[in-house]
Amino acid sequence: MDHFIIEPFVAHEPSDEHYLCIRSRRNGDEILFCPDGGINVGDVDEKALRYMIPVGYTPTSKDIELALLQSLPKERRKIIAGFVRSLFEAYRDLYFTYLEINPIVVVRDQVHILDLAAKIDATAYFDAGKKWGPIDFPPPFGREPSPEERRIQELDQGGASLKLTIINKRGRIWTMVAGGGASVIYRYKLKTFLNITELPQFIIL
Repeated sequence: MDHFIIEPFVAHEPSDEHYLCIRSRRNGDEILFCPDGGINVGDVDEKALRYMIPVGYTPTSKDIELALLQSLPKERRKIIAGFVRSLFEAYRDLYFTYLEINPIVVVRDQVHILDLAAKIDATAYFDAGKKWGPIDFPPPFGREPSPEERRIQELDQGGASLKLTIINKRGRIWTMVAGGGASVIYRYKLKTFLNITELPQFIIL
């Protein structure tokens, strides 16, 4: 059965549309806000106001209002500031890496999401998988994982920190980012987990 997401209809004026984006950066999370939204948003990188939030800090509604919403009517600032604060908390809790809403529409005291695009961090499955619910990630390199790769994925999702990508299953050289005695441990463990008698020669990078 196919599933469709249908954009809700909300009667509003163009001035009720705004642009909002939260994205992860090297030193924290950045919120972008533009008073104009929808098809008239234009060049977001040039027009949007930005608020960089350091790792470990959670902004208050007042922080958000002062940094991003000063050009809006006063009665609208508090509504959007509270919405953005709650959205930001969910963004971090669910391990999003990107979340864009264009437009968000404010009608009276209600905020409506008309169009949304988002990315989540697949490596956070162990911490957030239960909150996400059933979700399928596209296979890397455009192909389904091999049984060996699938086994390593299961171990990784169970709390281990393991990654395996077999680019050429007939290859005799595997690369590993490791060194010292760790290479010997990895070699032994892979043979045990994958139940194979021969393991290709490793090159330690």
